[in-house]
Amino acid sequence: MKHYVLAWFALLLSAGLSAQQFMTREGQVRFFSTTPVEDIEAINNQTTGLLTSSGEFAFRVPILGFRFEKALMEEHFNENYMESSKFPNGSFEGRITDWNAGLQDGSWHSVDASGKLTIHGVESERNIPVEIKWNGSAWEVKSEFSVAPADHQIDIPKMVKNKIAESLDVSVSAVLNPR
Repeated sequence: MKHYVLAWFALLLSAGLSAQQFMTREGQVRFFSTTPVEDIEAINNQTTGLLTSSGEFAFRVPILGFRFEKALMEEHFNENYMESSKFPNGSFEGRITDWNAGLQDGSWHSVDASGKLTIHGVESERNIPVEIKWNGSAWEVKSEFSVAPADHQIDIPKMVKNKIAESLDVSVSAVLNPR
């Protein structure tokens, strides 16, 4: 956890020295799992994110911020699977690989966000497709990708394995305003 906090502040500090910053404190992350037995959906509107005018980014998702339709699902998610008291945040930090000045033309652009996705304390290098648009005053971003719980050492008990998909669909949306 200390490593993550230090990296977050280092990015903020270094970005502040050389580039303009754009930030959100209310980005949305949604995940969806579908199986023949049950669908599970959770939404988190507490995602914080930082994007610099040079294409560097850092997003943090408080795991306890996910809300489920059923309170019992939320409890199991936090206590049994995500171990939220031990791993309170997920994060994605890196750089937009094809960042350029042409992205500010007011149109949606497909770009790749490359960096470290950390969930349940397990880092993995990911290249995630992102749609990005400069709306004249802020950056709008949205993305859809998949995450396999097994890739982040999240154990699903055999008893409920047929209720949780092997890969979860994740969608992200945020508006990052100038800081």
